[in-house]
Amino acid sequence: MIGGLAQHGHGKEAINMFNQMLRDGICPNHITLVSVLCACNHAGLVTEATIYFESMKELFGVVPREEHYACMIDLLGRAGKIKEAMELVNTMPFQANASVWGSLLGAARIHKNVELGERALLICSLFWNLRNQVKKEPGMSWIEVQDKVHTFIVGDRNHWRSKEIYAKLDELLDSMHKAGYVPMVEIDLHDVEQSEKEQLLRCHSEKLAVAFSLIATPPGAPIRVKKNLRVCIDCHTAFKFICKIVSREIIVRDVNRFHHFKDGSCSCGDYW
Repeated sequence: MIGGLAQHGHGKEAINMFNQMLRDGICPNHITLVSVLCACNHAGLVTEATIYFESMKELFGVVPREEHYACMIDLLGRAGKIKEAMELVNTMPFQANASVWGSLLGAARIHKNVELGERALLICSLFWNLRNQVKKEPGMSWIEVQDKVHTFIVGDRNHWRSKEIYAKLDELLDSMHKAGYVPMVEIDLHDVEQSEKEQLLRCHSEKLAVAFSLIATPPGAPIRVKKNLRVCIDCHTAFKFICKIVSREIIVRDVNRFHHFKDGSCSCGDYW
């Protein structure tokens, strides 16, 4: 329950449940504490997470493991506390793995820390090479309509309703631009012109899945999309516009958590 609440963006409710668990005399194990730290992470509760992390051994007899350190490093990085995150990396009794450096790379991108970004990117690349995973896993999204699963990749034109999907995308983008949406071309690392970057962002797999749902499901029905990677910040921003324009709730389950887009905002509070 604590983990489920955390994944749906209800960090404070997850913490309340944890405190109720303690009041009921139930002692948490290391898995419970990972869920608690994840709840703090998804809700941006830096102070609370720090208290739990630093008191794990004393209060609950749980020695912090790699996953606890990883949660804290991710949390600190997302909150812009880069110095504190690096101090934890340098002092923890484990060697930082690809997941930790991936979190730091994400933090560097969010907070535009070029020095950290270059270092994290280099180390992540070394990990990927060592694992023979030089080729990045392609982003993929899927949606279920009438008991059939429809899968999309970036720039996908293989779907039998492809023309309608791209027409709907164009219609949405026109409305979004009028509402103030600006494509975040700076997150696209391809060495191409800005106009081409906008086209690449336009056809991300999750946007295609949402556009298809809009033409294939009844008006007003919730849209539910799954993605194998973390939803990108441009798609995240776009969905806040789209859900308000079409008056539909959009629910995206990415590799980290659930995002509930409704009335122009997301349940994650833009912290994921």
